[in-house]
Amino acid sequence: FCEGIAEELINGLGRIHNLRVASRTSSFKNWSDDLDIREIGVQLGVSTVLEGSVRKAGNQLRVAAQLINVEDGYRLWSDRFDRTLEDVFAIQDEIAENIVKALEVTLSPRERRAIQNVATQDVEAYDFYLRGRKQFYLMSRRSYEAARQMYQRAIELDPGYSLAYAGIADCCSFLYMYAESTAENRRLAVEASQKALELDPDLGEAHASRGLALSLSEDYEEAEREFQEAIKLNPRLFEAYYFYARSCYARGEYSKAAQLFEQASDVRPEDYQAPILLVQALIGMGLSAERVRPTLERALEIIEETLEANPADSRALYLGAGAIQDLGDSDK
Repeated sequence: FCEGIAEELINGLGRIHNLRVASRTSSFKNWSDDLDIREIGVQLGVSTVLEGSVRKAGNQLRVAAQLINVEDGYRLWSDRFDRTLEDVFAIQDEIAENIVKALEVTLSPRERRAIQNVATQDVEAYDFYLRGRKQFYLMSRRSYEAARQMYQRAIELDPGYSLAYAGIADCCSFLYMYAESTAENRRLAVEASQKALELDPDLGEAHASRGLALSLSEDYEEAEREFQEAIKLNPRLFEAYYFYARSCYARGEYSKAAQLFEQASDVRPEDYQAPILLVQALIGMGLSAERVRPTLERALEIIEETLEANPADSRALYLGAGAIQDLGDSDK
């Protein structure tokens, strides 16, 4: 639940053009207990850090939050919210609004709607959605199937939950790519992403999910339009660049794929998938092994950092193994 509130704030604030927000993966890193907020801020490369805590007893909720200036360690804003569970969305809105005020950020009308947008008013549906997201990030066949079940439970409680439909689309797409390449999985991905867009045409995640599903059906031109719309709606959405890059790579557009993989890495520097696939795109462009070696070494550094935090990340293990092989250390 704590992670869910943090992720909602990251997603909402990440849509503000004048604000650079550290990604989910960076923020959720297992920080050492002896690091203070200023040191964490330096490692994240940010000037302010939001920290908070959640306590829950029955239907009662206490959320404490404070915004800290990394340079001097002073609080820019702090507050405590004693509410019922149903008020969690209002609490998130208030925290986001106070961050914007404290940092003196000017919002466009679309950006203001983005940080105030609540995907669902059903707390139980929201909880299932958060459980689904947690499973999805584990990146295995079993976790994708579990995530799809969680998203489905969320939709049963709130049939208008567009983010949950986008989540189902991604689960089906990833199952198609990595586990079971059936026409059924591909069809379900297309249908779920279409439903997500019908419910919320301004949801960048829905357009990115739709683009991925269409690209798996080799409808590349329509997929490209969806990816471009996703980036327009949310320029900080990693999946929009990453899925778009994969689509271009599949079409043999290596130069464009390389550019998009680089943009995906800029949005989420700690992600290892975009830089390792960037290497493949550069090779596709005709660059020599020696030319791509620095990029490959940097990608391997990110993979090794990922495995320190999560040794069971199977995708990091097999992509890392391929990178080490390409660097000439077969035994390792």
